[in-house]
Amino acid sequence: MSNFHEHYSELLKKLPPSIKKNIWNRLISRVHNSLSEEQASSIHPDIEILLINEIDKYTKKKNLQRRTKSILDQTEINPRSNLDHPRLNLEQTETNLGPSLQITNSEDEINARVKEATEAMHQRFIESTQETLNSIKQQKEAECNQIRLDMSHKRWSTIS
Repeated sequence: MSNFHEHYSELLKKLPPSIKKNIWNRLISRVHNSLSEEQASSIHPDIEILLINEIDKYTKKKNLQRRTKSILDQTEINPRSNLDHPRLNLEQTETNLGPSLQITNSEDEINARVKEATEAMHQRFIESTQETLNSIKQQKEAECNQIRLDMSHKRWSTIS
């Protein structure tokens, strides 16, 4: 079913099968700019961007789960000790939350990279659309000129 090009094999190794299947289905069934199965099986910039974004999300989620588990393992839930030593527990909680602040920074970096990639795709789309419209405009102008020439020849032939 999902038959990605071998060019993406290194990226695909980083994802579980369920996410690979989800990406494939999104590529071939999205409402705007969907790809045919043949296009999705070839090398395409949208595919690479989507895979990289999904790997970033998957890695971030996996790391967050690991950190959350380690924070919970390190912090003992003991109501009596929380009442006896509130300042100590606050300091310990702040220490344990240190990695969470790094997650926020990496999340900001990921969001910035996604924004850059989105803007680049948007710019490529605009350029491609402009080129297509210019090409169509030139074709239509040539057709109009030919029609004008044909009409003027027809007019001159009926007058003569």
